[in-house]
Amino acid sequence: MSTTITQQIDLEKLKQAIDEVVYTQIDSTILYYVQSCVNCKACEAGCPFSADGLEYSPVNKAEITRQLVRARFTVWGMTIGRVIGGAKKYLKLDEAQTLADYVWHCTDCGSCMFVCPMAIDSGALIELMKQISFKAGIIPKVYKELEDLEVSEKYWDIKEIQDIWNGLINKIGETIGKSVQLDKKNSEILLYSSLYEALVYPDVIIKTAKILDMLGKDWTFMSKPLGIRPPIGIVIGDSEGSVEVMKRIYEYFKEINPKYVIMTSGGYDYPTLRYRMHEILKVKPNYEVAHITEALAKWYEEGEFEIEQLDEVITWHDPCQLSKRGGVIEPPRVLLKALSKKFKELPNHGVNTLCCSGGGGSCSLPSTIENLAKMIGYTLDESDKKFLEDRVKSLKNAGKKKIEEINKIKPQKVLTGCPVCKESIGFSIDYYKADSKVYHIVEILADRIKVKGK
Repeated sequence: MSTTITQQIDLEKLKQAIDEVVYTQIDSTILYYVQSCVNCKACEAGCPFSADGLEYSPVNKAEITRQLVRARFTVWGMTIGRVIGGAKKYLKLDEAQTLADYVWHCTDCGSCMFVCPMAIDSGALIELMKQISFKAGIIPKVYKELEDLEVSEKYWDIKEIQDIWNGLINKIGETIGKSVQLDKKNSEILLYSSLYEALVYPDVIIKTAKILDMLGKDWTFMSKPLGIRPPIGIVIGDSEGSVEVMKRIYEYFKEINPKYVIMTSGGYDYPTLRYRMHEILKVKPNYEVAHITEALAKWYEEGEFEIEQLDEVITWHDPCQLSKRGGVIEPPRVLLKALSKKFKELPNHGVNTLCCSGGGGSCSLPSTIENLAKMIGYTLDESDKKFLEDRVKSLKNAGKKKIEEINKIKPQKVLTGCPVCKESIGFSIDYYKADSKVYHIVEILADRIKVKGK
């Protein structure tokens, strides 16, 4: 079995981490997920990483959490289970290496939950493993470095990052022909973007601003990003660090006091900033978080603009966090059906969408991570390089299934609404030489929206 993280594992520190997480994070929902699995393996079909080896099926990966929980909370687990197997108080070195490997073969896409006859969310169990891994210090060093910068806000001390962000603001201003209103309080709309989005698809942010300006919306933008891709802690298992970042984001939203916070990302940050942040901080927001497709579909149906049609076969890749975790399925289809009469659904769509293989942000393209590391002045060590090499292998295996279904309907354009989906599908299209191109939906819509009366 491969291991992606090769640094020394401190077993005493791991024991402490297991106790901390298992004794504090178990609730009735987690116990249901632990107790209700009938081992039918239906989840294998939906998991993108089953293609990387059946040991990475959700039922198998989550078994580590089940064993740790049984050993503490069930009579069987505390007695005979520890003798015959199926319950473990702690993990041996090889088992710890397996845990470290498994947690990076889960994008928390939710597919397992939707195909499981018992509706078990194995991603929730694997998230506990990720928290254990983080507390035990078993984590890719480059991810820890990026998160430390995000939590401390020191990323903003890096001149290259300031130049990229300020350059984005200048390009937005050039596109709309006037200065961008920054941090303007009480605007109707706050256009939200992370540094990650500014890096991987600045044109999407610029074109979103162009649309808002065309529609005459009262909007504002941030004078600096609120994080690298906040909160990275959600992805790497640092619950405490993620709370610190979420507090910063919430305080900014509260200070600006918009009616809507509009995001172009449908990745893990969407359900986090829309739902999870307020639940964790126990606050009731005065604003509504919306994906750009939700806002545009609403304005389109209210007659604010028309869409010039394409004469092309197009399809939509539902980002897992936007559809399965966020419930946003119909709004993009309102726009897509208006955009082309040749809109076709992928064989697996909506809540049954196949993960792009990078969902949840946990497996961003290794090249993007390498670029970020270079930007912040971090030198990748051998364990980082090994980890990223393994990610490339997983992306190829997991992405094959997505390309096979794209090839079945042969669209000229695959549209989506998430930076990681765009990167991952683009990687797979290039690798498998598919005859399609992938775009963020805003990239196509921005030039085809026609405002009535203009």
